[in-house]
Amino acid sequence: MEWCSGAAKGQGGLDTVVLRHASGASTEIYLFGATLCSYKTADGKEQIFVSPGAIWDGKKAIRGGVPVVFPQFGQPDKAMAQHGFARSSVWTIKEVKGSPNEVSAVLTLRDSEATREKWPHAFNLEYIVSLTAASLDMTLRIENSGETSFNFHALLHTYFKIPAIAEAAVRNLSDRSFVDKVAGGEIKKDSDPEIVLPSFTDRVYVATESGPKNVVVGAKGGGAPWFELINEARIAGEATPCDVVVWNPYEEASPGDLPPPAFLNFVCVEPGLVNEMHQLAPKATAELSQKITPK
Repeated sequence: MEWCSGAAKGQGGLDTVVLRHASGASTEIYLFGATLCSYKTADGKEQIFVSPGAIWDGKKAIRGGVPVVFPQFGQPDKAMAQHGFARSSVWTIKEVKGSPNEVSAVLTLRDSEATREKWPHAFNLEYIVSLTAASLDMTLRIENSGETSFNFHALLHTYFKIPAIAEAAVRNLSDRSFVDKVAGGEIKKDSDPEIVLPSFTDRVYVATESGPKNVVVGAKGGGAPWFELINEARIAGEATPCDVVVWNPYEEASPGDLPPPAFLNFVCVEPGLVNEMHQLAPKATAELSQKITPK
């Protein structure tokens, strides 16, 4: 088993942390945005999608991978960048460690003069990425290090690399109502056992029950699974319902750094605390996690 940190360089010469498991599995996380941009299974197969048009200048958020969204989802506060500042801030390596079963890295981001100009709160973020022979686990831990409560959104914006969006389905979410952002925020619910994405899709599946939620991404029509996901959230030590965003822009809504036909080969299935603002008391913590097991 081996792992390394600090000296690794990625696209654009940006600093990264690379974790390598004895099985051959690996993952790479950019310190810019704490954006995980590669997860390869032991056979060397890439599981995470990064746009061929991604910009690696250390200024614009990386398109693809797993951007960290905090403290807002979308742009309810127009004075702050869309999806907040965590995905375009430079994080610090706190720890890299390994055991026979698992290697992991911890990255941190604290409030600064720059963040307080946009969002006047004290916070400490920890992003823990753990790699085993069979799975990848990502956990965002949010601490309110200030003296007053704050409201926040959080999301792990995971881009999964898939054979074809027209053949993809997301299962185990059909029991939930969802906010259809393509339809202007209309609240909908369907009883289909799987969600297919034949066109531009932007939905927030609203959680009502606490505890782990198993979601499957695979071939439509009940076909073979490609990924099994476990999404969880906690606030102040208590299990909290975890929303799930399902997104693919197709050509009509692809941003400039996602040139068509790149949309054909990914689907975003994203755990979040995003349907409403959540309050975090002083010195309290919140956690959001996604465990990915490729099939």
